[in-house]
Amino acid sequence: MLLVLYEKGILRNAVIGLLQSAKKQGIYTLCVNTLKISDIEQHKDIIDCYIDKYNYGRDFGSYKSGFEHIFRRGIQKDCPRLLMINDSIFFSSKHIDKFLEEMFNSETEALGATENFEIEHHLGSFCIAFDKKILNNEIFQNYWKNYELTDVRPDVIKRGEMGLSKTLKRVVTSPDQFKALYDSTRIAKVLETNTDLIDSLVTLSRASDLVDWPKYSTAVMIQGLTKKYLYNSYNLMGLWGEDVKSSELEDFRMNFVMSTKSLAGFVYKHLEDVDLTYNDVYKIICIEAIAHFVETFSRGSQIHQNNIFLHHIGMPLIKLDGLYRGMLVSRDVESIAQDLDDHQVDEFRQIMYSRPFGGNVLFGWKRAAFYRGLI
Repeated sequence: MLLVLYEKGILRNAVIGLLQSAKKQGIYTLCVNTLKISDIEQHKDIIDCYIDKYNYGRDFGSYKSGFEHIFRRGIQKDCPRLLMINDSIFFSSKHIDKFLEEMFNSETEALGATENFEIEHHLGSFCIAFDKKILNNEIFQNYWKNYELTDVRPDVIKRGEMGLSKTLKRVVTSPDQFKALYDSTRIAKVLETNTDLIDSLVTLSRASDLVDWPKYSTAVMIQGLTKKYLYNSYNLMGLWGEDVKSSELEDFRMNFVMSTKSLAGFVYKHLEDVDLTYNDVYKIICIEAIAHFVETFSRGSQIHQNNIFLHHIGMPLIKLDGLYRGMLVSRDVESIAQDLDDHQVDEFRQIMYSRPFGGNVLFGWKRAAFYRGLI
């Protein structure tokens, strides 16, 4: 496991937990840090190789140093699988053991934790596993050899994250060997087999409106159901808004819908002269809910878009810049915090709330740079 760090003085407890989980599974750990740990010797039981480097090049600069070390020593020749991962994420102890097992035991040649379809399909570079064929491929090795370091964030994304995915697409033996562990197919299957989870989609979706990615919404669901399945006599006869008595509007009251079950109950209650049972209505709404959620799931950065949901179903990685970049708001942070193991809650909150939304706290050139994605 190649772990890229930005840790000063001491390792975060969540990072230690990741390393401990890796060692329990017999995984060799190589760490590259752009800051200094006061006493790295105290971690010699969980870190097999530790490299300090000058802080330049962001995460891909450290990845490059790690791969150069691996290739220089020929480690890739006897390495069946390697996971590259960085500490821009919080590692939840609740799911980390199973997650590492899945990433290391998979037969997929290039497997990311999540993927992103913005601009061009690519795997999230914060966590990707490669098999031996990839590690020993000359094209893959040359990518790292020729990668030019930069601190300019958009360039790192273009030449690093997207450039790496382009390289991986070239070297995998078939298109299905380049994929994400938590892709849309897996999400649809999880929802199909878990109706209780479907009922929780509203609360497991992010609340932030600071980015314009579409979110799972009961209101949008109702609009879709209305267009596809529902009608009323006023609309049918062209009478909507005309000569409607106030007594006839009694049913047009606000309703609080927290789940697909309550939505199905509301719809079924107001149906007339239809040969449908409640279960029929509920099944239709579940199908529509899955379709709507999968559609929104694939928009934007999938880990930011769906971090609450993904953690709930077993992915232990939580992006630490979610609040800073506006993908999450405090309510979202608290939703994740409530789903963590108790001993991690305070550390998680401290890290997340130490980086509030940049649009609120940055001014002048920093604010302009933030909105252009430079910082």
